[in-house]
Amino acid sequence: PFLSFIFFVALTLGTRGNMDMSRGVRFSAQQAAALDIALLLPAIFGEGFQASDIPRYLAEPCSNFMWYTYMAAIVYCVYSNLQGKKPNQIPFISNYAENLVGPM
Repeated sequence: PFLSFIFFVALTLGTRGNMDMSRGVRFSAQQAAALDIALLLPAIFGEGFQASDIPRYLAEPCSNFMWYTYMAAIVYCVYSNLQGKKPNQIPFISNYAENLVGPM
C-alpha cells in the first residue's frame, strides 16, 4: 500500500539535488510530482464534502473538468518530449518544477 508513496518521495527528493542526471530529466520528474500533487488535492477536497449531498449536476462537470485538464497536461508533456522540446508551458506547475530544479 505504500509503494506509490515511496515512489513519489523517491521521485521528488531523489532528483532534486542530483546533478548526475540531466536537467531535463530532473525537470520532468519534478513536474510529474507536481502533477501528482495537483491530482491529489481535488480528491482530498472532494472527500471532505462527501458527507454533504452535492447535486450531481455540479459534481459531474467538476470531475470531468479535472480529468480533461490532467489528460491535456499529460498529452502535452508526451507530445513535447517526442518533439524534443521541454514541456514547460503548463501554468503554475511548470514554474514550480523549474524553481525546484534550479538554474543548473
